[in-house]
Amino acid sequence: MSRSGRKFDWLGVLVVVLAVVLSAVIGFAVDQLGLLAILAVPAALMFIGAIGKPELGLAGFLIITYTQLSNVGIVYHGLPSMAQPLAGLLIIVILIRMAVYGERPLGWVRAGLFLLVYAISWLISLLHAEDSLLANDAFIGFTKDALGMLIVVYFIQHQGSLRRAVWALIAAGILMGTISAIQYLTSDFNNIYWGFGGWEQQVSGAVERHRLTGPYANPNAYAQVLCVLAPLALDRIWHERNIWLRVVAAWALAVIVLTIFFTFSRGGFLSLVFGVAILLTQRRFNFIPVVVTFVVGLMLIQFLPASYADRINSLFQLVPSSNDQVVDTSFRGRLSENTVAIRMFQDNPILGVGLGNYRFNYQDYSRNLGIDDRREPRSPASLYLELLAEQGMVGVLIFGALMIYIFLGLLRARRHFVLAGLRDESYIAAAIFAGLGAYMFEAIFKNSAYSNVFWILVGVALAAIQVAQASFDAVTEEHDGILRQSV
Repeated sequence: MSRSGRKFDWLGVLVVVLAVVLSAVIGFAVDQLGLLAILAVPAALMFIGAIGKPELGLAGFLIITYTQLSNVGIVYHGLPSMAQPLAGLLIIVILIRMAVYGERPLGWVRAGLFLLVYAISWLISLLHAEDSLLANDAFIGFTKDALGMLIVVYFIQHQGSLRRAVWALIAAGILMGTISAIQYLTSDFNNIYWGFGGWEQQVSGAVERHRLTGPYANPNAYAQVLCVLAPLALDRIWHERNIWLRVVAAWALAVIVLTIFFTFSRGGFLSLVFGVAILLTQRRFNFIPVVVTFVVGLMLIQFLPASYADRINSLFQLVPSSNDQVVDTSFRGRLSENTVAIRMFQDNPILGVGLGNYRFNYQDYSRNLGIDDRREPRSPASLYLELLAEQGMVGVLIFGALMIYIFLGLLRARRHFVLAGLRDESYIAAAIFAGLGAYMFEAIFKNSAYSNVFWILVGVALAAIQVAQASFDAVTEEHDGILRQSV
């Protein structure tokens, strides 16, 4: 028997031991704490599975984060947080795999440098803030989000894990979108659907609307995260080789687009159009996919609410006119919030007012402005103005550099995948580019709420860039080796 054949399977033994220990711990917990401890069972199984198949842990992490499953469990079912323990388990998995397999993850150095510089800017902003408690909360939130991003970067190490990550995001869209579409089409607003059936009532003149929020507390935030998934699902309809996966992608696209409509989010509608347009511009014209997409769009339009057109037409109130004025109350509120953000920046152009301190200072500026009669703390209606107000030019320049690197990197990733002979992965990179572009377009009208989703998307994008680079380098090295042998 060869030396390799006699090699002891330490990882197998470790998994067995962990399974036995975790089983004993779970049994003891159920006996002492009751059935609530049963929640430990899927976590334990995911932990054990993630050691051998990291994609399992990554898929669970992405779905839990994107669907806000942990928050749903806390708010609606009184359960403890799932996201933080899962993140901790995945970190343990990372350490085990690095020790057992000697894995050295792709892209951590470059991603870590960006995070380090960005974290320094946040730390400076924290020290500069007038209300240190708000600033500390914001900094702790950023630290958690950054950790989640690094977990994603670690677990996406090759083309297969990148594809599975994309499908995990699409699966999250199917879960949320299917529930929301059924809820709205059946007018079942008395059912919370286990916490995924959120909505808010809006009265505008004689029109009353139910705006879906899903597991998010805000319809605009819900539309924003769904806009990212539409280009991913559309791309899989066009390019997925498995016919059944194409059917699943079509299901995802239908419920995602319908749910965006049912949020009545004007920014969400514009971002959806923007994301699909970016995806179309990145590929050569192909008659059949475009026709199919157009036909599906016509079918979905049949489900539009009667007042949806009026909602979209209200956007024209923002077009300058000598005869019209802004009458939409939400526009007036956003005008006040954004004007205040600009004035805060003008007063503190270098470092801003400090992390999380826009809310602390809003009323002082708002009373002098006289547009908004609300007397509670508010947040800016734009991520970019929020950055200007709270972190000044320093924060904006660093954030801008990060986003420029990501978008240019995704364009470069497309070329690298093509040169490596991985055309389908190049389409995936284009879809990630379009989805993230839709998110950043919506950020014009939406602040940094639910930033954990944003950093998860950043992690997927950075991982795609690194996987493309590694694939290209491998092909180049192989080609050079063949040339050397032939000489």
